[in-house]
Amino acid sequence: MNPVCRAFTKKDEEQVRELVETTFHDFLGGRYWDWKYKLNPNFSPSLVGVAERDGAIVGCNHWLLRDIKISNRSEVKAILGADIAVKPEFRGQGIAKSLLLYMRSLPIMTNKQAMISYMFADPSLSRNLYEPVAGYIPAPSMTVSFVKILKWKELENTITVLNKEIKSNKEKSDRLPKTELTILFLLLNTPQLLLSISKKGIGIYEAGSKKAKITVKSDFATLAILKRREHRIYHLLTALLTRKLKIQGNLISLFRFYRNIWLIEDVFSQRIF
Repeated sequence: MNPVCRAFTKKDEEQVRELVETTFHDFLGGRYWDWKYKLNPNFSPSLVGVAERDGAIVGCNHWLLRDIKISNRSEVKAILGADIAVKPEFRGQGIAKSLLLYMRSLPIMTNKQAMISYMFADPSLSRNLYEPVAGYIPAPSMTVSFVKILKWKELENTITVLNKEIKSNKEKSDRLPKTELTILFLLLNTPQLLLSISKKGIGIYEAGSKKAKITVKSDFATLAILKRREHRIYHLLTALLTRKLKIQGNLISLFRFYRNIWLIEDVFSQRIF
C-alpha cells in the first residue's frame, strides 16, 4: 500500500522528532531535530512533509528556505533540500521517492518562488534517488570558481587597474576600438553586467544603462572552463555548439568582439573567476 504524503502539522512533531533523531543518532547526541530544524531561524513547518501509513508516520522530508547572496547588490531565494528519513522496516518501498515528489509539487517550487533548489547528498544516493526522481544534477567540481565570479566589486577594482595600464601603454591604447563596443553578460543567477570598451578605456555599468551591441549568455561552469588557457579553442567551440555559450550581435559587432577578446580576458582575471 502506498503511503499518504501530506504536510507536517504540530501534532506530528514528536513522531518526526523521534524518527529524525533515531536516523541521525550519531550526530549531536541525538539533538538533531532542534539544532537543524526547530531552532533554525530558516525553519518553516510548511517545508516539512511526512509519509503516513496506517496512522503512523513512517518517513519525513525537510527543506529549508535560504537567501543566497549573489553579489553586494542582489540576493535570490533558494531551497536547500535537507534530510529524508524513513523507518528501517519501510525502506525500499518507494517512500522516499513519494516524499520527494510530494515536496517538489509544493507551490514554492511550482510557482518558482525559489530560483534555486540544491542539496548535499551521498553520491550513490543521489544517483539512485535524487537524480532520477527529482532531476538534480551533480555540481561541477569548481565551486571556488563559482564563488569568485560573483565578486563584482573586485571586477571594478580590476578594471581600474587595467585602465591605468592602458593609459601608460601606447601599444595597448592603440588597440582599443575607435567607437564604443558594449557587451552585456547574462550569467545564470547573477546580476546582469554591461561592459564598455572604447578609446576612453573600459567601463562597467548596470544593465539597461546603455544599449548592448553584443550579448553573451552562459553560466558559471562554462565560463570557468573557458577561463583555462589549455584547449580553450576546443572548449569554446564545444560550448557554442552545445549552446552552453551564446554570443549574439551583428557581424560587425561580432568581429569587433573577436578583435578585443584579449582585453575581455584581462577584465575577467583570475581574481574574478
